Parts: sequence; C-alpha cells; structure tokens
Amino acid sequence: MIDCIYKPKGSRIWRWKFRQQPKDGRIEDVSLNTSDKQVAEKRHAEMRREKQHERDEIILPKPMREAAQRNLADHLQDFIGDMRRRGKSDKHLANLEYRVDKLIVDCQWNTAKAVTADSFQTWRRGKSELAPKTVNDYLEAARCFFNWLIKNGRVQVNPLLSVEKVKTEGRQTRERRSFTVDEVKRLLVVAGEHKAAYLMAPHTGLRRSELAALKWADLHLDEEKPFALVRASTTKNSKVAPMRLHPELVDALRELKAESQPESLVFKRFPRIERFKLDLKKAGIPYQDALGRYADFHSLRKTLGTNLAKAGVARRTAMSVMRHSDGKLTDKIYTDENLLGIETAIDVLPAFTDLPSQGDSQILVAGSQNGSSAVTMGSGVETEKVLVNIGESHVLTLCVTSSHKIGNGGSGGARTRNLCRDRAAL
Repeated sequence: MIDCIYKPKGSRIWRWKFRQQPKDGRIEDVSLNTSDKQVAEKRHAEMRREKQHERDEIILPKPMREAAQRNLADHLQDFIGDMRRRGKSDKHLANLEYRVDKLIVDCQWNTAKAVTADSFQTWRRGKSELAPKTVNDYLEAARCFFNWLIKNGRVQVNPLLSVEKVKTEGRQTRERRSFTVDEVKRLLVVAGEHKAAYLMAPHTGLRRSELAALKWADLHLDEEKPFALVRASTTKNSKVAPMRLHPELVDALRELKAESQPESLVFKRFPRIERFKLDLKKAGIPYQDALGRYADFHSLRKTLGTNLAKAGVARRTAMSVMRHSDGKLTDKIYTDENLLGIETAIDVLPAFTDLPSQGDSQILVAGSQNGSSAVTMGSGVETEKVLVNIGESHVLTLCVTSSHKIGNGGSGGARTRNLCRDRAAL
C-alpha cells in the first residue's frame, strides 16, 4: 500500500500519493490544495477514509454521488451529445431526446434516483392512446439512456431493466399489406415523373428517406451487372448497402438520368404522402382495404419481402436483400401471407380416401394367397423370399431362396440354392 503526503520540490502545495492495493495498478497523485501541513494532514485523513468507504461499498464512488445530485435533463444533453459525436443519425437522436425528455417531464424524473420501474409502468398504464409499439419505443429509449449512464460511471444499475415490453403481435394499430403485381403495374401507369421512384421501392426495398437521399454517384448503371451502393450516412442501420438492380429498373433510371451530375439527387422532387395517396386513387387502389390494412409507401418495401417469399428465395438470402438482422422480421412483418398462395398448397397434399389402384390390389391379393412374406434371419439360418408375379405371365409365381449352414458358397461358407431357377429348368 502506498499512502503519503509530500510537497514537491519548488512547490508550496501539499499533495497526496496513494495506491490502496498493488492490484489497483495506477498510483494516484492528488493535490490537497493547501500549503499548511496540518490542514493537509486533515484533508488527507478525510480523503483516505472516503476512499476506504468507497472500496468497502459503504458509500457510492464520488462520480456517482455527484451525478446523483445533477438534474437528469443535464445528463440527457450529455448523452445526446456523445451519441452525436459517435455518428448517430439526427433522426435517431431526435427520437431518443424527445422520448426520454417526455418521460422526465411526465414522470417527474428530476434526478436519476427518482427513476423507478413502478413510475414508468404507472405512466404506461395512463397512455392507452399510444400504440403498443410506441410504448415499447419509449421504454427502449429510456433503457438506452440508462445503459449509457452506467457505462460512464454515473449510476450503478438500470432501474428499467425489469420492465417487460408490451405484447405487440396482433395489436398493431397500423398494419400494412403488400401490393399485388397488378396494383404495382397500375400505379406505374399513373405515376408520371415519379415512375422510377415507385419502381425502385419494390425492387430494392429502400425506405422512403433512403430513396430521397439517393444520388447518381450511388448508382453504377454502366457496369456489366448494374448495382447501387447506398451510402452508410443515409441507411437506417448506418451501413453501406450494396444491391443489384433489376433490368427494368436500370432502364427506367437511365431514362431519368439524362445529363444529371453525379452529386445531384436521383429524385429531385420525391413524392410526398399526399401525392402518393392521389396516385393510388387514380390507379384504383384503396389506401385502406376491407381488413383495415394500409397500402402506404412503406408497403412497397413489404411487397419486395412478399415477392421474395413467393419466388422461393432462401430465408438467409431474403434477409440480406431486405437488410434485416433478424429472420423473424423478414418472415412476420415484411411478408404478406395473403399473397403467398397458401390455399394452393393444400392442392398438392396426397389423398387418403381414394381406392387403391389395380396394381396395388393385385399385390395385396397375391400376398394374402401365398400366406408368406419375406423372412430374413441371421447368418447360417434358413432364409426365404417370396416374389409375386404381376401381370398376365403365370410361369412363375413363387421364388424361394434357401441357405444352409453346410456346404460351400455364399457368405460364411454357406451354399445357396435358387429354387426359382431349378423350377424353371424343369
């Protein structure tokens, strides 16, 4: 253990050098902020006692004690600033800040100590107007915030870790459907200048914001196999997204490109939702069907997932095309079962109540008349095989192969007689 106070050469201020145990590694050197030795010794004793209590977990470490006194909203600003420096998208950070800030205000979480699982659940029970997924988004935002606080030594535990998410399956307030092939064709007919955008969505699965940020430099239309290389700064998962382009999409993009510069946007006037609804109406496509499902712009992405499933594309391949990290998302959310032709799957199942065929009947009858079936026993023991002749030939109706332990030939020195051949010879 290292524990001493000293005054550096040429300095009037006393300092404390200490290391409680060798395994602590680094030796700490702290200023006592005084030139008086008695004051320095008193401060040294107080600080040593504090360090010992922290080590014995009698009190929290000083950074946590100081953090506990700060307003939680101040911690939130530090959190958002750190996330921004780490390259998180502005939209993601805006959602995080809004949700956590709303919880701080509504739940009266003035400090980290005020945050409890019960206070969040009480808030959640009073928000019946929010969709289950939205409520879960609030919970996830708060958890993310507290995980950051733990990582940075500001709190010890995440008080929301025990809170379970609300079940969302079957409770979606906005369920989407896929477009049929005929509907996409009708939409393209009335799309006008937005035809390429409407065509690219179901062929690539790019989201609306990703399409709107697409530049001609991201597209490589003159390659042998044209492809797009979507920038990480525009994708939802912040990763570069390479993707092959369908031949009919390549033709539409080449027609749209003309003399456009590489740094210019592909879709200079990307259609707003109002224009999309108007085009749906022109094409005779209901925005909401009889089942209450919506056909919005994001449904074009779901259309890609459904078409991949209908084409029999392997699940792992479909995940890559859709840029999903979880296959359940591809299967359950982005596949429309109503368009998979499930009803036709029943047609290929075998029937069990049909009468046996004529050939099968003859086999069954012949077997019952002979009263014998194939019998196989161990080595050196007699073996019989019954063959049934089917058809109009009546020369041979029974063949018996018999093996005996004595004599030569066959496996293990057994001699085998073919009675079928002998009878034919007669």
